[in-house]
Amino acid sequence: MRSKHRKLFDAGAIASALVALAIAGAAHAADVKSQGSLKLPPNTDLIVICNDPMVNNVLSDDLNAERRTLGTITSTLTLTVEVNQKVMAPGVSLGDLFPGDPSMARLLAETGVNAPPLGDSGDQRGDPYAEAARRQALGLDDPLTSSFRNYQAMENSMKGDSGSPYNSIPKSQIYDTVISARAAISGASGEFKVVAVVHGGDSINKGKKLVAEEIANSILR
Repeated sequence: MRSKHRKLFDAGAIASALVALAIAGAAHAADVKSQGSLKLPPNTDLIVICNDPMVNNVLSDDLNAERRTLGTITSTLTLTVEVNQKVMAPGVSLGDLFPGDPSMARLLAETGVNAPPLGDSGDQRGDPYAEAARRQALGLDDPLTSSFRNYQAMENSMKGDSGSPYNSIPKSQIYDTVISARAAISGASGEFKVVAVVHGGDSINKGKKLVAEEIANSILR
């Protein structure tokens, strides 16, 4: 008869293996939706001010490349970008995802992800099997990722959170991460909003780069 410690070890080993397979097999790119526009006056340079270093660097690089085609610079304006990043783990509210602008939930819905409640939803976990069925119906998971999520649901239902090997797994490897950004140019009309959903196990940095490029394209097109 195997000991309890051996069983926990086996569960942890299986969990680790499934995480590795799910991450290696993940084929999803971040889902990105946006609205609005940013109009840059002719021969105008932009200084980027952003609270996220990754988005700031990508935007600055893209705009610096465009600067070489501007010719004579007659004015300089400021591009302000506010970025928010949150893992959609149980207990996350709409206010956590989009602080100050819950209307951005519409962009989240366009990616196929259901928005959480507006207020604090507490830490009560939803039905993991219902969530797995929803993701499968929407085609959000490949087979390896789906297997990992099903294993997670089984473990949580049998043992609860206490002693579960999933406690050591980063939440961003299991749940979707929502990256939102609002951009505006000083002295110019218009505002640009973008939401990216990075699926569990995929690259957060890749999602941020896509957000930055979406903003840059809005300015440069």
